[in-house]
Amino acid sequence: MKKIEWENPKKKGEAYTHLMKVFKVSRPTVSLAMSFKRNSLEAARMRHVALTQLGAKLLSDEEKGPQTVRILNAKGETVKAVVMEEM
Repeated sequence: MKKIEWENPKKKGEAYTHLMKVFKVSRPTVSLAMSFKRNSLEAARMRHVALTQLGAKLLSDEEKGPQTVRILNAKGETVKAVVMEEM
């Protein structure tokens, strides 16, 4: 799950207020954009401003582990399964 967060709750409140004024949206709209529950162009712009100008950090708990790749023959049958480690 991705989320944009600030270290200090006071800075978060100030940033939300700034984003509300700049983009002329409500507080819930900013919150949904920061939690990646809205993926519109405006939400992407809000996230960009938060990360580049307002001192926010992107939090992500998505860890990619080893991935299994199947090697198929001409008939589409699995010949071999190879585990690919991420570099």
